[in-house]
Amino acid sequence: MTQKKYAAPEEKPLDAIEKALLKRALGFKLEEVHTEEMIDRESGKVLETAKRRKVTKEIVPDVRALLFWLKNRRPERWRERIEPQESAPEYEFDPDEERL
Repeated sequence: MTQKKYAAPEEKPLDAIEKALLKRALGFKLEEVHTEEMIDRESGKVLETAKRRKVTKEIVPDVRALLFWLKNRRPERWRERIEPQESAPEYEFDPDEERL
């Protein structure tokens, strides 16, 4: 397995994964270059490049990546299950009010 080279030498794989997840959660633009080439059928060699164009694609934000990011970075605020507070005051009933 080949070792991936990161943008910065001090960047660790976990940092790269974190950046990739955040990028996917927020969405991004991707630029692709499309080329059409004239190829000789007999030899298979490229004769010339006919067209070359740049295409910019917009990758929409991924909701699942966004939820994963939020649940792991701020679990106290974004967890799905809300637990009742233990310090909630209990209501004391007045015996006179209970009578109908």
